[in-house]
Amino acid sequence: MVDQVSKIVGAVERIDSFPTVDELSEYVDKLVDAVPGRVTVTEIGRSRGGDPIREVRVGSGARQVVVIGNPHPNEPIGMATIRHLLGRLTADDAQTLGATWHFVLCLDPDGTRLNEGWFAAARTRTGVARDFYRPPAAEQPEWCFPTSWRGTAVGTPLPETRALMGLIDRTRPGLIVSLHNADFGGGFFYTTGGDPDYWTELTDQLTTAGVPIYDGEPDVPGASTWAPGVFELPSFQRIAETLVADGVEPLAMMYGGGIRDYATPHGTALLVCELPMWVDSRVTDNTPSGHSLASVLCSTATAYEEIADIVSGVLDRISERLTGRSPFERALTDTVRALRGNAIAKRSATESCTATLGEIFIENYVWIGVARLRAGGMLLRLLDEELRHEPSAEVAAERAHFAAVFEKWCTDIETNAPGQPIPVHSLVTIQSSAIVTAVGRLRGGLPL
Repeated sequence: MVDQVSKIVGAVERIDSFPTVDELSEYVDKLVDAVPGRVTVTEIGRSRGGDPIREVRVGSGARQVVVIGNPHPNEPIGMATIRHLLGRLTADDAQTLGATWHFVLCLDPDGTRLNEGWFAAARTRTGVARDFYRPPAAEQPEWCFPTSWRGTAVGTPLPETRALMGLIDRTRPGLIVSLHNADFGGGFFYTTGGDPDYWTELTDQLTTAGVPIYDGEPDVPGASTWAPGVFELPSFQRIAETLVADGVEPLAMMYGGGIRDYATPHGTALLVCELPMWVDSRVTDNTPSGHSLASVLCSTATAYEEIADIVSGVLDRISERLTGRSPFERALTDTVRALRGNAIAKRSATESCTATLGEIFIENYVWIGVARLRAGGMLLRLLDEELRHEPSAEVAAERAHFAAVFEKWCTDIETNAPGQPIPVHSLVTIQSSAIVTAVGRLRGGLPL
């Protein structure tokens, strides 16, 4: 199977940027003209902003596979991966592994367009932060599926979510692959099952590319660990129960079910690929630190609260200017809510084991560092947006004050954890190989 995966994936073109929404769509249009009869493009819905949600179908086998690009708009590796796989699969029908493939080019085109400023730029952690956008939880299509919690209906599907629901109901897929990327740290995967061979095949893709395997705690509450770098994708119910146990109100943190919740009645297996854009070998340093893990997590909670206080303070002081029209305002309000909830969960940890230096590094420069860069970049974009809309000495003063804080955060990252950017072609190779591995197992009737 390893040889077959390598043959199907082939050599990935060396590229320095991620495709934009329009570039990927134009590529597909040209592909339809180049290989007529092998590609079918269907508009399965429209985004809230009016962009088409396009599904590209390749192959004609009985097994159905859905691959989702950009479920989160700041995670564009998947769009580059889809472009590569479309080129490979349409070149030879035998490459489809007896499946019908349904590629959702970009699930959130509106949000993706707000990130495109960094897709072709020199990729630094702080450079990306300055053009960063991530929607609030209630505006994330992959987490707005209808479900219920203790008798309460949860989840109002967005137009993008409804488009995906229709595709799932129509195809009843054996496998859904959702293509994500982490910012910094190691690579990891979520699955709904499998076996040690499968999990090793997935993480071997990381090792081959020189990407560290993330072996810390999963970032989704309630997720179990199948193997180092491979976690179980939990249901909404499991996540909610875990949050309750941590003293957090689930419906204050989540606004709907995930794909697993919706696709489970169809017997669908899921694979989520989480790849970092930067790496640092310190994430795998297992040297004991002399500090308990609980105390380290408590420090993270304090840092989360400090970020939330800074952001909410700015929002409060300019509240008379804010109308809710800005995606950055909505995202930041949600960021404050999430940081406070995550702080409660971190502070509830009681692990008495000694934290490793790697775990401390991850808390400081993955979780805290990412939170600072994301919140800071979006807050500056909001303030700039407000100044363009209606110049104000008050807003200009807030911007100047916060810009100094943000520059300190950026200097800390650039000095202590800039990371080594992973070449785009390596990221595409890992994701493509993981997808083909899973589809090969689907064909062979192996657990996923």
